[in-house]
Amino acid sequence: MGGKNGPHRGGPPNGNLNAMTHGLKHYRRLLSGDGLKKTTSLYHALREREKELIDALGGDPSPQERIIIADCVKNILFIGSIDRYLMGLKRLVRKGHAHPVLTVRTQLSAHLRENLRTVGLRRVVVQKSLEQILEEDEDGK
Repeated sequence: MGGKNGPHRGGPPNGNLNAMTHGLKHYRRLLSGDGLKKTTSLYHALREREKELIDALGGDPSPQERIIIADCVKNILFIGSIDRYLMGLKRLVRKGHAHPVLTVRTQLSAHLRENLRTVGLRRVVVQKSLEQILEEDEDGK
């Protein structure tokens, strides 16, 4: 029961597209920014920051804004990691030159600033209807 490449060890037959399907799921997960396990504290912290940004923009962002917001959250994570690394260094200047990571940090900060400028830096106040205000007033009493 051997094949061209030795005995058959099981698994899908040649030409099976299972791997392609799984690869597609993997790429979809990467595109949605969902590469982290949902049980990790990092995932929860990033989602909390994302929700904070969405709420500050008035909620219900467009798909384009969601992409920019997700990029902002990742940049905030990277900048925080770099800041922690830089704070642990004894010196930021060595042999008359700034540490190369400072350049990367500056570039990430500029990218984050540009993203925030694109989606809007001002906080958007959500207008409430009269019914919502009265409902909140009744709940508060």
